[in-house]
Amino acid sequence: ADFAKFALSNVQVGSVIEVKYIIKSPFILNFWPWEFQREIPKRQSEYWAKIQANYSYNISLRGFLKLTKDEASLVNSCFSYGSSKADCSLYKFGMKDVPAFKEEEFMTAKSNFLSAVNFELSEIKYFDGRVDKITKEWKDVEDELMNHEDFGSQIKKAKSLTEDAVKNLIVTDSSSMYNAKQIFEWVSKNFSWNEEVGKYSQYGVKKAFESKIGNSADINFMLLGCLQNAELDAHPVILSTRSNGSPVSLFPVLSDYNYVVVKLEIGKNIFLLDATDKLMPFGLLPLRCLNGSGRMLAKKKSDFINLNTANGKQKKYTSINLALDESGNFKGTVQITYTDYDASSRRRTISSFGNSEEQTKKIHGEWNGADILNYSNENLKDTSKPFIEKLEIEFTSNEKQPKQIYFNPFLKDKWNDNPFKSTERSFPVDFGAPLQQVVSITIKLPLNYEIDDFPKSLSLALPGEGGKFIFAASRNGNTLTFRNSLSLSKAVYNSQEYHYLKELFGRIVQIHQTDLVFLSKNKP
Repeated sequence: ADFAKFALSNVQVGSVIEVKYIIKSPFILNFWPWEFQREIPKRQSEYWAKIQANYSYNISLRGFLKLTKDEASLVNSCFSYGSSKADCSLYKFGMKDVPAFKEEEFMTAKSNFLSAVNFELSEIKYFDGRVDKITKEWKDVEDELMNHEDFGSQIKKAKSLTEDAVKNLIVTDSSSMYNAKQIFEWVSKNFSWNEEVGKYSQYGVKKAFESKIGNSADINFMLLGCLQNAELDAHPVILSTRSNGSPVSLFPVLSDYNYVVVKLEIGKNIFLLDATDKLMPFGLLPLRCLNGSGRMLAKKKSDFINLNTANGKQKKYTSINLALDESGNFKGTVQITYTDYDASSRRRTISSFGNSEEQTKKIHGEWNGADILNYSNENLKDTSKPFIEKLEIEFTSNEKQPKQIYFNPFLKDKWNDNPFKSTERSFPVDFGAPLQQVVSITIKLPLNYEIDDFPKSLSLALPGEGGKFIFAASRNGNTLTFRNSLSLSKAVYNSQEYHYLKELFGRIVQIHQTDLVFLSKNKP
């Protein structure tokens, strides 16, 4: 692009600078878009577009702000080509008092929410009477992809390359589910992802098959070819990843999609599969893929699939058993059970530590200075089972037999700050997957200590069974039990539910900041 530079004299703080410019672009497929909203507030933003009437565009508005100006008019004979003349359509779009856009926690790509107007060329009418339809129907897009050299042709090649391997993998008398899991595990363990995403094969599945490495499409084409070789009902699903933004829903725009996974149907059960992550179990898509809807490509039953209806959760259960000794030290055991997305994430973290000495050192830093006396884990490689960590920990007091001990029992999954700070939120809250965190804490007190101001139990719920938070406190003699449970039953909450989420997390933060106070019974 060519840039123009100019200087302004006598500019002072508070000056209003007005600049008018014309952009000339050869790219007629995507007429120049306009963002009304940016990171700074705007008093007024307008966009005027004059387009030859023989060019028809699908015009879409993104974001949650409404236009204050939306006008269209006809300009006669605005363009001529030889002896032929064409009219123009003049569009005027505008917004007033546009607030600054602020990125917040739990949101997908900001391009989904910035208020902007976009143009997609749908049809060209030539002066000789010909009409060229640019925007295709989904059937046209599907035919194009399945005949594409780097898509449909690669699926066929993958099927041919993996034919012998599948014969050795499947067991004729076994169930379709058993064979599908055998195939998934073989592809996942034998081929490595090069961290490149795409809906097209990068260098061809033949090279990926030989080198055992490829982009996301190469890996999942291999998986699809294997499943089809086993005569299972499997088809490709194209999608847009969370960081890539949401695709246009009114009409197919193939460039909006940047990823491909596999849909497998066994009986009445539907599974969405991605074999790029060796730490992700069968039937669970990576979080990067959970972004609205994907499009399944099949000759007779092509359709949209809701990616956020996956069964996986961000799920963790922590059991902590501590005993306070007469000297003011806490010592005990911890067991943490990770499931689904939390299991995959924790496996990745632990695998990155290397040797056991480095693991213990890193884990020590996660427990607020507690001494890790022993550490072990289970099912690090077996993704079909929950991942389990077991620890022996000790919190040592700085003084012998202190008169007062302040202890925060929320050692894990503690919310220090409310992630929802804005007064209003016009776009959804997207956690990616439902969330469930449960922490059970048991503390045994010695005879020379008692608890001061025993905390009260609390139960909070979101409307429409959207989730709940429960803090339960009880005691039996010298044994104290606390149960802290947060459950969010949905992956996505709309803007109308934002205030309830904000209030819920505000109360959670208050409770998690509360220390238990233990008093010594010994006389001075």
